[in-house]
Amino acid sequence: ISIDDGIVSVEGCDIACMFSPWLVTYGFVIAFSALFSKTWRINQIFHHPQLRRVTVNIKDVIVPFLILLGLNTIVLICWTAISPLKWERFHMGATDDFGRRLQSYGMCTLNSKKDFAYVVLLSIVNLAVLLLANIQAYQARTITVEFGESQYIAIINSSILQAGIIGGPLLVIARDSPAAFVLVTVGEIFVICMSILLLIFIPKIKYMKKWKKKNSSSGSSNLSGIQVLNHPKGDELELKALRSENEQLKLAHEEDELELKLLRAENAQLKLTLS
Repeated sequence: ISIDDGIVSVEGCDIACMFSPWLVTYGFVIAFSALFSKTWRINQIFHHPQLRRVTVNIKDVIVPFLILLGLNTIVLICWTAISPLKWERFHMGATDDFGRRLQSYGMCTLNSKKDFAYVVLLSIVNLAVLLLANIQAYQARTITVEFGESQYIAIINSSILQAGIIGGPLLVIARDSPAAFVLVTVGEIFVICMSILLLIFIPKIKYMKKWKKKNSSSGSSNLSGIQVLNHPKGDELELKALRSENEQLKLAHEEDELELKLLRAENAQLKLTLS
């Protein structure tokens, strides 16, 4: 953001300009994919249509990350290879007695208006996944797991979505004002990063303090590695599972009794035949 041709050459500024979307996109993908994968994992465990054991492997969780990373990488590679960003200095303001400009500013620019399609593609890919993550967070709103992360992840996802919806148009409006453009860019990055860091680590710190005071943790750990503290549908699901198991046991007992009666009848017939 703060690169300048007074520090490095114009070629170095061109390279730095094209590095910016790579760094921003990869940082977003790495941070966001972890939030999305955890919410998706919780929904797979608790919202499974059948009452049976569900195993979510690391391989299943990493798939969303690889897909999102791959889509963004393809767009970035095409953008870098076909028409990368260029550094350009613009002169503005009054001139001195010799007609020289007294003020100027430099910024990264697109080679043509058609190159804006790469920005649109990146925005569509990431906003679509962000909307999907908000849907996943809404589905997990009634599930309270260890550290209460489901609720906080939902707040993080909604904060990122709001920052993207509000910050995107502001960046376009402030494009011709360097000071405003830098302020909006830094502000949007700050809001996204702080919402992730604060809402992930503060609940853990509070939980650890409470745990140390009580010297024991409440709840039970399930096979997925997530400690469940409260699930509003847990009792209902357990009751259904017990009823289903009871019915199966009754059916098995009736089948055994019927088979026993048939064997007794067959045994009686054999005795009559021999006698």
